[in-house]
Amino acid sequence: MDADAFVLVHGGFHDSRCWERLIPLLRLPALAVDLPGRGAHPAKMADVTLEACVRSVVEDIDESGFGRVVLVGHSMGGATVPVVAARIPDRIAHLVLLSTLVAPEGGSLVDGFVPETRDAAMRRLGTGDDAEIELSEAHHRELLCNDMSEADVAWCLARVGPDSRRLFTDRASRAGLPDSLPRTYIRLRRDQSVTWAQQAHAISLLPGLAVREIDAPHQAMVTHAQELAGILNEIAGV
Repeated sequence: MDADAFVLVHGGFHDSRCWERLIPLLRLPALAVDLPGRGAHPAKMADVTLEACVRSVVEDIDESGFGRVVLVGHSMGGATVPVVAARIPDRIAHLVLLSTLVAPEGGSLVDGFVPETRDAAMRRLGTGDDAEIELSEAHHRELLCNDMSEADVAWCLARVGPDSRRLFTDRASRAGLPDSLPRTYIRLRRDQSVTWAQQAHAISLLPGLAVREIDAPHQAMVTHAQELAGILNEIAGV
């Protein structure tokens, strides 16, 4: 595979720092991006749309100087990375979805929720006009930090913040994503945020995915960095 680097796209309520334990284990250079509204790309959450996230990642790839990349999305990053790959398919050597939500073509992430989790997810999202949403520490612990040591929970909680409701509800098309573009979904057996059933449904919404598995909770890049790096390095052929 002729990949120059990995590009890592975080999930909801996170920023690029969530990849800090993984990056030293990767055998190609890695660019961990910040989606708009955090880190290197500050913005009001009212302005953080799915389209803004797609454009931001494309711009970061353009500015990186890398030719072709392995594009990795985690969790809610599944809204962004397939659309990015559809926009610049010649720059993507492999698309990797790490326990992500996936929208149906032309739909939103909410449209891709399985019935068992849709109601609870919609309650957390709320219906207010304010685009900004923030999870309580209890919700972070329940959804994003299950099966983790207290030290790892503290590490993660120090790296979370608010996010935009629009990333769940904005619709987008991934038309233009070539059937020939290699793609892999990495399932996480102990994920309580994107459940096993939700992961199965996500896989069904994007044809052509190879599937790998790790016996890990939602934050596999924190708790199982070595195993995850091994899969990503293998995908990249390094």
